[in-house]
Amino acid sequence: MLEIWIIIIGVIFLFLVIRKFAISAGDAGEHAVARKLRWLPKNEYFVINDLLIEKNNGNTTQIDHVVVSPYGIFVIETKNIYGYIHGSDRSTLWRSCWRNRDIVFDNPVLQNESHIKALSEKLQKYNAQFISIIAFSPNAELQVSVNDTYVIYWGQVRKLIRKHKERRITLEEAQSIYNYLLSLNIKDKQIRKMHATHAQNNKRDYEQRKITAIENGRCPRCGGRLIKRHGTHGAFYGCSNYPSCKYTHPAE
Repeated sequence: MLEIWIIIIGVIFLFLVIRKFAISAGDAGEHAVARKLRWLPKNEYFVINDLLIEKNNGNTTQIDHVVVSPYGIFVIETKNIYGYIHGSDRSTLWRSCWRNRDIVFDNPVLQNESHIKALSEKLQKYNAQFISIIAFSPNAELQVSVNDTYVIYWGQVRKLIRKHKERRITLEEAQSIYNYLLSLNIKDKQIRKMHATHAQNNKRDYEQRKITAIENGRCPRCGGRLIKRHGTHGAFYGCSNYPSCKYTHPAE
């Protein structure tokens, strides 16, 4: 009988370990930031994690975290990416360099701008200010050039939010916005699954188009020629159609 209980306990322990690993491997950033946001004063800061809403054009957009407060609406995109992170405001792709490997990924600043646009369309009647935050893993080394968006680490998110002290809306308006966004949040599992599949397919197609264009020396945004230039942060490739197209790509 004792052996059976030992086996049962062992199976349960193994299940919990596997489950914990799956969460940490897939959604570590979102869980880490969500834990930090729990410590915000609940009487002033209203937190929504994993918000999925329908945009005005009928498509859906998924936002990692939204914090509604009288001091602004904080829109947070989390990134669990290691290595040296290179990128700028307008570059279509950012790059991570880690152990002699280069990984390109969508510009999170532009990603978050699209999230804020979707939210602002829904909240037009409120005079709310949106604050964009990109939160990276502490294992990343940030070497980015960004002006109007905060690019920080997971552990800095709560402190940054608390630094904003100027009231933009009333507490009642903040509560109203929070309740309204909760009402918009899509919980249907089938719709969420469709969104994830659609996003993954778009990402795969998008990345392939970008890689093909760059390999051919063409701007993936407008088709112009990529010209090697030198700036304050080192060499990069810029579009020949600048300033109408401000696409840049890090040089090797």
